[in-house]
Amino acid sequence: MKNRMLIISLGILMGISIVFYSCSNTNNPVATTGGTGIMKINMIDAPASFDTVNIKIDSVQAHISIANDNSGWITLNNFPSNYDLASLVNGNSKVIAEDTLPAGKYSQIRLYLGTGDIDNYVVLKDQTERLFLTTPSGTQSGIKLNIDATIKAGITYELTVDFDAAKSIVTTGSPTSPKYILKPVIKVVTTATTGIISGVVLPDTVSADVWAVLNGDSTSTSTGASGAFKLFGLSPDTFMVHIIPLAPNDAFFKDTTISKVVVTAGSTTNLGTINLTEK
Repeated sequence: MKNRMLIISLGILMGISIVFYSCSNTNNPVATTGGTGIMKINMIDAPASFDTVNIKIDSVQAHISIANDNSGWITLNNFPSNYDLASLVNGNSKVIAEDTLPAGKYSQIRLYLGTGDIDNYVVLKDQTERLFLTTPSGTQSGIKLNIDATIKAGITYELTVDFDAAKSIVTTGSPTSPKYILKPVIKVVTTATTGIISGVVLPDTVSADVWAVLNGDSTSTSTGASGAFKLFGLSPDTFMVHIIPLAPNDAFFKDTTISKVVVTAGSTTNLGTINLTEK
């Protein structure tokens, strides 16, 4: 069991390293000291009368409320990608951006759509010809969408962007020579999707590993100098928490298990003070 926990712990450490690397490379013009959370943006679509609705998204940004409109934009995704909105129905979705952000309140996201002649197009039902969409010049400065997301340290927040293709594609011109114009109609829903378990292990002179276990999967951390710990990024569920004293104190103190620890999305479950029992 301890060998398995060591392997999991190494994997988690590698994941943490990747997160810090990602954060250090984020275009972050705002100095904050409240830690970081994660914003994940999914895209869905309502049914539309097209076989294909190809939309190219060049980049995605989020705006932190404490900054002005020009300086507060943080890039989440800068990798241009194509998405077929017609496939994003009946529960299907695509992740269009995911990255770490400074903790704080975010008021807007901004989508930069491709504006090339062949970036955005539709294919009608039972046809194969691509009908290219004219993109209004206003979209070149990005499509701004209002959100109300308070990012907390260690919490993952998911935004669902509902890009309504049926309402976003306007047909003009004659029936024999129609012209298709893209005028995006989009709404956004924000939800917190992970929670935190915290506590303090005493005596604080005893270093310990802390594990949250759910259906054989584990997340771990270690106690700090004061005995405090926090387990981040936990799905809403009921966990067992194992506290394992480290050598040489494992010879003097017993392992401790706390069952039925409930984690709620967007919240911290505080276990308070946990006193280790001597052997």
